[in-house]
Amino acid sequence: MEKILTWYWRSQPLDNRSGADIFDLLFRQTNSIATLLESPGESSLARYSICAGSPRLIKGKLQLWTPSIGQIFPFLRQLLSKSPKKIPENPHLPFTGGWLGWLGYDVAKEIERLPSIRRDTLPFPVAYWYEPEAFAVLDHLQQTLWLASTSIKQLDELENQLESSLSLPSSGNLTKLSFLSSQADYQAAVQKALKYIQAGDIFQANLSLRFQAVTQAEGWDIYRRLQKINPSPFASYWQTPWGVVISCSPERLIQLQGNHAQTRPIAGTRSRGDTIELDQHLSTELITNTKERAEHIMLVDLERNDLGKVCQWGSVQVDELLTIERYSHVIHLVSNISGKLAPSYDAVDLIAALFPGGTITGCPKVRCMEIIEELEPVSRSLFYGSCGYLDYRGNLDLNILIRTLLMVRGEQESLVWGQVGAGIVADSDPEQEWYESRQKSKAQITALQIDTY
Repeated sequence: MEKILTWYWRSQPLDNRSGADIFDLLFRQTNSIATLLESPGESSLARYSICAGSPRLIKGKLQLWTPSIGQIFPFLRQLLSKSPKKIPENPHLPFTGGWLGWLGYDVAKEIERLPSIRRDTLPFPVAYWYEPEAFAVLDHLQQTLWLASTSIKQLDELENQLESSLSLPSSGNLTKLSFLSSQADYQAAVQKALKYIQAGDIFQANLSLRFQAVTQAEGWDIYRRLQKINPSPFASYWQTPWGVVISCSPERLIQLQGNHAQTRPIAGTRSRGDTIELDQHLSTELITNTKERAEHIMLVDLERNDLGKVCQWGSVQVDELLTIERYSHVIHLVSNISGKLAPSYDAVDLIAALFPGGTITGCPKVRCMEIIEELEPVSRSLFYGSCGYLDYRGNLDLNILIRTLLMVRGEQESLVWGQVGAGIVADSDPEQEWYESRQKSKAQITALQIDTY
């Protein structure tokens, strides 16, 4: 890894353009590597969106890496060791240069000793990080667009591209969709999880199922549909050499700004009501449900414990408890836990302490991951891992890859995969958990089927 170059910056009014708008104008149409981390402008969780183009090229080598399990956390620490020590320009921005990437679910096998029973059938690397040569940061609150590049000439080009027209959506039909597990198989897995719970082995486990679709639609159009149907504060779109990653995730795994760390677990779901009255009734039922509250608080305790591994003694606190958040097709029960990172730990230690999120494993985490490996038919691949940014200063923000589609383009059609699941506890009904999982896939499947906006 080479020495990091100086960044050149410019700013201009954002004019209420979205992250998707800016990404479409600046980076998406290059048909190469590009990334969008998008938050809707009205989101109170994140006021910034970030988008970036291709990796930097140094001495003919792209600044892009795919470390394998066993090398991932040392690699991330090596990245941070190359960070410049000077204070960057625009230090108020969350990202002032650094790396964008993901960590697939199986990165957990670098943290804990876990079995490897299931094969990953998808082509995406378990870890992927790169340093972009140019990027943009959108401040939705201040309505300012910041452009950064290692080249003044490229800044001129980016400003010119902002004057061009947005791409027009294309249509593409969904030709086939199927779940890889039958209802009987999924309910049988739930029954086995219940036996582990009844034996006192675990308290709760998240079991997921994968679906697969064939479509003629473009990945970018699917992303825009999904973000319109289901606007989410931790959405992302990745053009990569292996395929496209489309995520409208509502859940943050971990954010670090300075020494302030926070995680925002989601546990507890209901369908949206068809009327205001029914929607309110379902929200009230969710937040007062004894089972849901107990499950949620158990996972809050798990996250408090995970943060406590690397935070200063006495600094971990629950900022929000049992908050209702509404999305297009579901209502969620959410909490927020924060702490101050201890001086002896860094951003990489923080990731290792929290990854993967307890809401998508269960409690206790390690035993649940062993059971997930046993009961789910395929490796989770990127699903339920994390993606986001790691800033030169050690700041980071990673989501949990839920509400996510993975897409591989063929000559005429594309294969798309999604994964949804439910938390299983002692009084779970296997049939109800099957339908709850299916409910969580509705926004994704709708985005695949719509031909026009």
